[in-house]
Amino acid sequence: MTLKGLWQNPVTLILVFLLVISIRFNRNIFLVDRGLYDAAYYISNVEYFRSDRISAELAAPFNERLLVCFAAAGLPFDPMTSINLVNVLFLLAAVYFLYKTMLIFEISEDLLWSGLYIFVFSFPTFYYATIGYVDSGVLLMIFFGNYGIWKNNPWVFLIAVVLGTLAKEGIIIIVPVALAYGYSSRKLRWYLFGIAGLLLYLLIWGAVKHYMPKTHGNTPVLYWMPNNWRIIANLSRFSFYFSSFFSLGIPAILLVYLFIKNKSEVLKDMRTDLPLLAGFAGGFGLWIYGIFSAYADGRFFWISACFPILLSLRWVKRYGFDEFCKPAEQPL
Repeated sequence: MTLKGLWQNPVTLILVFLLVISIRFNRNIFLVDRGLYDAAYYISNVEYFRSDRISAELAAPFNERLLVCFAAAGLPFDPMTSINLVNVLFLLAAVYFLYKTMLIFEISEDLLWSGLYIFVFSFPTFYYATIGYVDSGVLLMIFFGNYGIWKNNPWVFLIAVVLGTLAKEGIIIIVPVALAYGYSSRKLRWYLFGIAGLLLYLLIWGAVKHYMPKTHGNTPVLYWMPNNWRIIANLSRFSFYFSSFFSLGIPAILLVYLFIKNKSEVLKDMRTDLPLLAGFAGGFGLWIYGIFSAYADGRFFWISACFPILLSLRWVKRYGFDEFCKPAEQPL
């Protein structure tokens, strides 16, 4: 097998992914020594679903993020390990749907594999994937829902919205993507599906918020409520800038370069790219809102990573180098 054949191999991709995420598996302190923070609440969620004694409080909004914790509760391991094993499986599934969406865009073989490795080697995959957080659930559903939109399959999109709402509130960014797809493709039914997705989100989110038990009481600071001290705390942290910049990563650099180089062509093709731009903007929107109301970091860009990756590859195919322009032929 040639070096190229080895690199463009699903087994190699999975092994590289496992190597990257293993460095911080279960909050390994070899490189970074930090407390449990939010992970303590997710551990309590798993313990609650197992009917075990909870080790921390059930606090909003963490007690409302059910998908990963519910799946982890069925595994025969301690809560932290179970959460992270679910994270691994969900992220591998997300990589698969990223690949399937690239095929719809007829991305070339070399460029396609480059895109997959960009996600696998990214800073947030290394840093956030297996530390007991639950972003993998909403990330998978955003990748899955985006695939359903470009596949023109509204049922996939709606399933992603339902499961994504149970995963984390960030799934809301997929709704503008569906609406933008309806506009760019002139398929008016996607306006209806987008509105249906929004209504499903509000219904499920409201029901979960109402019925999930809380032992922490009502704590407005945990409900994404804007406040002055959050802004000061976020803007004064070096890690806020570091994690945000490196979570944007290579796709953002490519997009800036290609936009500067091909500004008139990019603007001319704006309607075609509008769904991906809407998803990318959604990640920015969560990040900006997080500065005012949450602990802001690069995870907001990570859960929406499919959009800048797909958009940058599309632009490289459209405006970039000829050797990347032949469509991929071999299925994964």
